Amino acid sequence: MQNSSEKKLHTVRPNIPVGGHPIEQGDYLIDTIAINEIADSILKWISFRNPGAIIYGAPRLGKSYAIKYLKRVFDIKYENQWITFVVRTRKMKTPNESRFFEFLLKDVGHELFDKGKADAKRERLVNFFLEKGDGSVRNQVVLFVDDAQRLSSIEFEWLMDIFNELDSYGITLTTILVGQKELSHKRNIYLTTDKQIVGRFMIQENKFYGLREKEELAYLLASYDQISEYPVNSGWSYTRYFFPIGYEQGYRLENETDEIWQSFQMVRSEAGIKRSAEIPMHYMIAIINYVLKKYGANEENVEWPTTSMWREAMIESGYVNAEVIQSSSE
Repeated sequence: MQNSSEKKLHTVRPNIPVGGHPIEQGDYLIDTIAINEIADSILKWISFRNPGAIIYGAPRLGKSYAIKYLKRVFDIKYENQWITFVVRTRKMKTPNESRFFEFLLKDVGHELFDKGKADAKRERLVNFFLEKGDGSVRNQVVLFVDDAQRLSSIEFEWLMDIFNELDSYGITLTTILVGQKELSHKRNIYLTTDKQIVGRFMIQENKFYGLREKEELAYLLASYDQISEYPVNSGWSYTRYFFPIGYEQGYRLENETDEIWQSFQMVRSEAGIKRSAEIPMHYMIAIINYVLKKYGANEENVEWPTTSMWREAMIESGYVNAEVIQSSSE
């Protein structure tokens, strides 16, 4: 294949400092079919003012990625209809009320997150949510809690107190718990031991999936070809920027779906992985980034990536090793 340096582009490639593109910085969010399906459910929960629900799935499938993406979408598309926050749990040997509220305050962006004792921090969080909720059209706060399988019963009770106090002032707190399969297992246990927790935070549940079908991969790749763009309003999608000659000649990542999917099947077969394919978003993004960065115009500058390059990326990203480890543990 002819090197792109031997040809000239009809249009000038944007002058972005090496390392400054979102692909190189790892700071970008791309839409997926799985995210859209989850978004539909979450929007219903918000619309019905459900107090809480859970989203669960295996590690590395892209749950954290999804809620970051959805927060950004909600902030733009539903600006001020409700206020959205994303917080993450910390693993603690023993639940500590002061640290619990301190972490929540820190994650929602409160400046005084570490001041005072537990009661003061709790009151500060309530007042913060009251202010934000009261300033929204729907008087509603949506709280995504990442790695929620770590929450203990007492921590759920602390969250319940927050919900009840906000509710007394006419502010709805909708809590979306996001975590691993253990989160669904906890729900089943609480159905017999503590239905109040289920009633507040686990009324609905939805399973999150990785890439399971070629059509899902095609949808993702098309976003790199068309929807992604940097600089803003430049007309240069991520695919076009890293493979400008191939793009100009009509090549698109979406059209490589069959070849890439077949490569996944082959590397899995060679590694002895027999379980059904469900490609975690963490690794899929890493694979695409690897190919764009290493073989794109900023480094090796090939005209268009080959099958061997995709196979190399699947191995170098750690995807194959992760699948082997996961298969051996089942």
